[in-house]
Amino acid sequence: MSAEKLMNLVKLSLWGSGIAAADRDTYEEMKRQTIAVLPASCLSSLGLSADLLIEWKNFILEQLVSYDHYLYEQSILPINVPYVILKGTTAAQYYPHPEYRMMGDIDIMTRREDFDTAYRQLLENGFQAEKVLNREASLVRGRITVELHQRFASLNESDQAKYFDDLIIENITPSHILPDPVNGLVILEHISKHMEGGLGLRQIIDWMMFADKCLPDEKWPEFYEMARRINIDKLAIVATRMCEIYLGLPLRKWCADADTALCEQLMEYILSCGNFGSKMTSDAAISENAFAFASTPRMAFKLLQMQGLTNWKAAKKYKLLRPFAWIYQAFRYAFRGLKREGAFSKIRAEYTAAMKR
Repeated sequence: MSAEKLMNLVKLSLWGSGIAAADRDTYEEMKRQTIAVLPASCLSSLGLSADLLIEWKNFILEQLVSYDHYLYEQSILPINVPYVILKGTTAAQYYPHPEYRMMGDIDIMTRREDFDTAYRQLLENGFQAEKVLNREASLVRGRITVELHQRFASLNESDQAKYFDDLIIENITPSHILPDPVNGLVILEHISKHMEGGLGLRQIIDWMMFADKCLPDEKWPEFYEMARRINIDKLAIVATRMCEIYLGLPLRKWCADADTALCEQLMEYILSCGNFGSKMTSDAAISENAFAFASTPRMAFKLLQMQGLTNWKAAKKYKLLRPFAWIYQAFRYAFRGLKREGAFSKIRAEYTAAMKR
């Protein structure tokens, strides 16, 4: 699929600028990038075949119904301790049409002392625990998944992570919405978090719409100081300049000096990933994905622990076993990888491919 065709469609959808055409490849790519609702207002001008136009319209209608259901479930969360909403609707508020931002889980964060209470209240109201980690818990009821965080930051430096988590907690209010600068940090840190495992255009567009609404030149110095504290200021500059070059974001002075070659590399990486690395995951072997997603010791442990909690039935049943889920998963990976014919040569090739990614 033509990257230029995709970018032209994003520009037309969000800014009403330029002209765009689309075909089935464009539609499938936008679904992989979780942005297929964006062209809702201009769909009839894209030169689509009659069958594809109907299919795309039906997909958009399904997503709009899901968006309303998402809003309803978010509004009736059975939690009476203070909490704040992360990403989701708080990112969608910056879009020209918030309902055009496709939703996933409902992410919320409580004060540390309220986490257990919020977790219990969700369980008492029909939610079932799907995954429980030290920093968060995932609970499901029907089609809705709630990610309940007691820590959000995934930064390498513990003092930076504590600063950011404390900043979020300090700004919890009855509205459940963070102030714009802190909300922008959440969006940007979410991009940083998924750089190692893959991210897609939806996460980048979340940032672009925030930058458009909240980061004119005069507001950049204040935001820069906060972003510098958690070492994501350079990411803000490169990501914003990339959005100016490729996605139609109006120009601003504070990112004008960003390395254009780095912007190009970042865009190529995003287009190769799909939403949260879905394209890479579908195209690669299991072991290649494991190598790529675990590119640092921190990410390696996180991957093993997360997958171990998913795969180890005993850990789901017995809480005392959960801290050791990473050991179970390490042996599981080793067994599955080594039992293949020509295992060592395959592992070397997959490791090389993962490092290239």
